[in-house]
Amino acid sequence: MEAEDNIQKMYKYFGILADAKENIAEKEPEYLEILSAVKGSTKEKRLASQFITRFFKHFPNLAAQALEAQLDLCEDEDICIRKQAIKDLPVLCKESKEYLTKIADILAQLLQADDPQELLTAQNSLLSLFKIDAKGALTGIFSQMQSNEEVVRERSMKFISNKVMGLGKDIIKRDVEDLIIAECKKVMQNITCEEFETLMTILSLTHLINTPDGQKELVELLASTAELDQFFNPKDLDQVNRFITCLDFAIPFFSAHVESTKFIVYICELLNRYTLIKDNDKQFIILKLLAESVPYCGKLMNPEAVVGQVYQALLDLVTVPENDSNKKVEDMDLHRVEALLYTFHKLGKQCPDFLSKDPERQKDFKKKLLYVGTCTQTFVKIVRQDLKEKGEEDVKNNPTVEKKLEGLKLAWNINTLIKELFNIPPRFKATINLSWLEGATKTKLAQIIQEGKKHEPITVDGKSKRIDGSNNSQQIYQPPKDKFSAKFSNNTTNNNRRGGGTGWNTKRSFDTNNANRRSWRPY
Repeated sequence: MEAEDNIQKMYKYFGILADAKENIAEKEPEYLEILSAVKGSTKEKRLASQFITRFFKHFPNLAAQALEAQLDLCEDEDICIRKQAIKDLPVLCKESKEYLTKIADILAQLLQADDPQELLTAQNSLLSLFKIDAKGALTGIFSQMQSNEEVVRERSMKFISNKVMGLGKDIIKRDVEDLIIAECKKVMQNITCEEFETLMTILSLTHLINTPDGQKELVELLASTAELDQFFNPKDLDQVNRFITCLDFAIPFFSAHVESTKFIVYICELLNRYTLIKDNDKQFIILKLLAESVPYCGKLMNPEAVVGQVYQALLDLVTVPENDSNKKVEDMDLHRVEALLYTFHKLGKQCPDFLSKDPERQKDFKKKLLYVGTCTQTFVKIVRQDLKEKGEEDVKNNPTVEKKLEGLKLAWNINTLIKELFNIPPRFKATINLSWLEGATKTKLAQIIQEGKKHEPITVDGKSKRIDGSNNSQQIYQPPKDKFSAKFSNNTTNNNRRGGGTGWNTKRSFDTNNANRRSWRPY
């Protein structure tokens, strides 16, 4: 009975306030009675939520108290009351816009709701704020991205990425985008890998991506986030993941107008210790990213030093056995050879006399590459013979055959680069499609095999050479059965990580665990 009387009183107070019109400011006692109803029954609370927001603008002196009462309802034990209070929150801002940023901040915190319907209500309330003041709403949401509450940070970022960026140009105007860009830059300095990906997705939906200047700004941001001014410690997994992630996102934006020079110089400097990274896959990822970035390298301040770093990495990678019988292709990672050799070939244009000016350097280099060439040429011959009788359909539908064709592409790339570098003077003209990227199709490779096109041997001064420098006919090297295919398969997992577009939605797998602090964790 008492509850019913209280409901009647609520409607009475509502009527008094609604009829007061210009004298409503004198009705503070009635409004205070409505505020006190947040401690009442379920029906009282639901009515209180609606009435508090309805008359909020008329009682500025009670604004703080009214907000506190509404927030009590947003945290009520009854989910129906919480949903009602969250739904009513934006009404506070319609004619009292000075509270909008605060309300957006509160609604961003409410995105951590576990119940799907409650979460949807919070999202819809947030979206309604953008129709009132988009910049104010964004300021409130981004303030929560500086918090230490992981769930709030993550959901706030994804809300902007998935909901806000699709509101259209009528709401997300140029000045609003500029605010988003500026706030993303602030947040970028203290985030996880997954949060980084979300922020980059947001930035990719702004005007930055549409112009060379904007793309350059994105690359500069990525370079700053990668901390290229810091010494690279291969044993710091957090730093390794940060660098790999930033460069992977930067590569789609490299062009003739947006150079990769800073990244190239940084990677080449760390080549003398990249093998200290415990994860072999990450070692190879760094070399792949180097090779993919090097076509967009600008003018180097000290090209001989940079080329020398790649040269030394190649020498360290390839170990020539003492005699031919000890040749083992599985002892040498040809994918790494391809990446480093391709990088050397590209950068060598800026220092074309690097090999010729030092006879000993040239001799060591050729000895290593002759060994590589012997292994790859023999592999090509054996695979071509194995596939000679297979038709095009067999090539397309047989995974084992496809791996061998991909291996052929790798081998041909290496042989082409070796031939270029063995010319006197070295040539730097060949166009190579890296084996892990889309280029020569499997069908085209199959056609070459079917036609039995002869693969020219690597030569020095026009003569076919053995590793020991003699002109005798080469002893045919037999690669260990299935060894090459197994190694190739292991090294080409998730090769097409960026797909055909700008690649913002691609995830790279990292095995990093660091739960005690904010770090660059795996996607």
